Amino acid sequence: MVRAAIYAPISSDRDGSQLGVGRQLEDCERLVARQGWRVEERYVDDDVSAYSGKPRPAYRRMLADLRGGFLDAVVVWDLDRLHRQPRELEEFFDLCKAAGVSRLASVSGDVD
Repeated sequence: MVRAAIYAPISSDRDGSQLGVGRQLEDCERLVARQGWRVEERYVDDDVSAYSGKPRPAYRRMLADLRGGFLDAVVVWDLDRLHRQPRELEEFFDLCKAAGVSRLASVSGDVD
């Protein structure tokens, strides 16, 4: 069974309701089910802007789990939710290639 990570960030959650994160998680979980995969872990960075340069603890934890071989796939709501800087995206792809992770899925459309 493919072990999938769901990464659900939201840059602004002023009232702490996590509504945006909740919607992302629900949509991503449906996509995981359609793929026939299993959600291994949900990584949530709530109220942390990728543009700000602030650390994203859940994202860093997901990268460590990818490196450790604990995950086979990453699912995001939209690819732009995963990265804001092209350099970060390239580093992510390099890490996935080194870890043998070739499955990246997005609710908003196919990722090649």
